[in-house]
Amino acid sequence: MNQSSVEKLNIQNRDAALSLINDAYATVRGFQPLTTADLISLAQSGFVALGLMNGKPVSFACGAMAADGAGKICRAGVSEKYRGECRSLPPMRACINFLKNRGAKRIGVENWLDAPYRQMLSYFEQEGIIVEHVHATLRLDMGDYTPHPPLIKAGYNLRTFRDGDAQTWADIRNAAFGDSSKAEEFWTQTFLGVNKRTDFDPRGFFFAEKGGKPVGMSAGIVLHDRKKTGGTLPGGIGWTGVHKDHRSIGLGRALVVSSLNYLHNRGVAVTEVGTEFYRTAAVNLYESLGFRIYIAWFTIVC
Repeated sequence: MNQSSVEKLNIQNRDAALSLINDAYATVRGFQPLTTADLISLAQSGFVALGLMNGKPVSFACGAMAADGAGKICRAGVSEKYRGECRSLPPMRACINFLKNRGAKRIGVENWLDAPYRQMLSYFEQEGIIVEHVHATLRLDMGDYTPHPPLIKAGYNLRTFRDGDAQTWADIRNAAFGDSSKAEEFWTQTFLGVNKRTDFDPRGFFFAEKGGKPVGMSAGIVLHDRKKTGGTLPGGIGWTGVHKDHRSIGLGRALVVSSLNYLHNRGVAVTEVGTEFYRTAAVNLYESLGFRIYIAWFTIVC
């Protein structure tokens, strides 16, 4: 029988904790490996809790008070082997209690790396903990995805990127999201981090049109600056949006399916997409296609 427990970071478990945290975030964009000094500093300025299984660390949470009196959990997650079982909850509870005892009324959680997110929320709800959602990265195991033709409403058609479409992209983005993007900002992508020189392939960028006028877009991108996952570079879905006058007729799904079909044909093992939680239609679309929340940012109200 598996025996689980939680313990505070100490000199005996420090090396195992460092290895666990660095391995867990190894394929996460932008993560810089921690050093022993970093981990000691985290423990000295706040609290580092480890979730153990049969005496071995498998999950973690690192918390500290912020200057404004709020709390912050900068990292919480599990090793790849145990992802999907919400094993980050015990060390998170320990961090939450530590911060509440020091007066924190709100706790910002960054880089939560576990799954399933919805199950974790149900646990928090049972304990009377309120969660304010911020942002999520969803991931799809492409081995679970079966390519299929995108279904599109009569009167509309799909096409790929053409010369001069950077301005077309800007026009659709501004209409879909209320932005003020310019054509030269074509490759600005906060969630994925794309490299125009290596990642751009017009065959993976799709527009939906009506009467020859583009009204929606989505891109499938192979991310060459990222670490390999499952033996391949990861794929990403970017810039998915539909003009408000053409929503609720399946264009978003047809565009994302086209992007996924492209990535499947490129042989990627996993595909990621980032979005804000308030874009409920986007979150629902991605989850209906098999994506699951992989990394999340949220705030806990104590």
